[in-house]
Amino acid sequence: MIEVIDAGFYTSIQDHGRVGYRHLGVPVSGAMDQKAFDLAHQLLGVTSDFSCIECTLIGPILRFHEPCTLVLTGAHMQAWVNENPIQNNTSITLKAGDVLKLRRATKGLRTYIKINHAIISPVVLGSTSFYKPLTPKAVLKKGNPIFWIKSKKVINISNSRIRWDDSYLLSNDLAVEKGPEFDVLSEHIQQEIFRKGFVISSQNRMGYRVTSPFSMDSVSMLSGAVRPGTVQITPSGTLLIAGVDGQVSGGYPRIFQLTEKALNVLVQKKEGDTIRFTSLDKLPQKEP
Repeated sequence: MIEVIDAGFYTSIQDHGRVGYRHLGVPVSGAMDQKAFDLAHQLLGVTSDFSCIECTLIGPILRFHEPCTLVLTGAHMQAWVNENPIQNNTSITLKAGDVLKLRRATKGLRTYIKINHAIISPVVLGSTSFYKPLTPKAVLKKGNPIFWIKSKKVINISNSRIRWDDSYLLSNDLAVEKGPEFDVLSEHIQQEIFRKGFVISSQNRMGYRVTSPFSMDSVSMLSGAVRPGTVQITPSGTLLIAGVDGQVSGGYPRIFQLTEKALNVLVQKKEGDTIRFTSLDKLPQKEP
């Protein structure tokens, strides 16, 4: 069992997501950074259990009442076990009574904690991912217990670490494909949108809001399908990028669709960070 001593800023349980329910208005949810999520499972050799603890900006403080092995992936947070510093992408063995402390992210935004036991969490529409009001909780709270089903996998008492390219945590470039309504943009905006940097004004699991200098006339259109990574533009020029908990349809022009790789880059960005769009068809020269 894990005891939540301090829940951190926004800590939840996530898995691969709810696949096949978007036609009912249910977002996919699941881990925001699928690259880090997949790495965590690969490091522990876990193939059947997909639940992880996703931490945002400031991580939790957790007391482990039974031994286990865990790994941290994704954003780099200040991290200790019993006040001893630990690193990402490293298999860590914990004993009963050990305390894992994660604090502020120093590189990236979202960190994943994966243990070698199956976390027990209510399964709703085939997924353990938190998404309120569909699930009872949106986030973990102080005092919450996290139970698990013990794995028969032998705990390796020696820690190991791999070399891993996490440069994407610092990247600002988002590769995109043109969306269905890209042509509603004027030729000038179509050129400029690939040359400028844009500042993230707000973000959460539902999506990102990005400031832009562009404005355009309202477009009369029916609502269309929106999926994680879809970029819409409002008449005022604000760019709305759908997240994994975001709506499944929208009424603003869909000008871009982020690639899976670009989505992993985006979800590690926080308010105030700058992003740039790069076209898969052509990579225009950026402004100095």
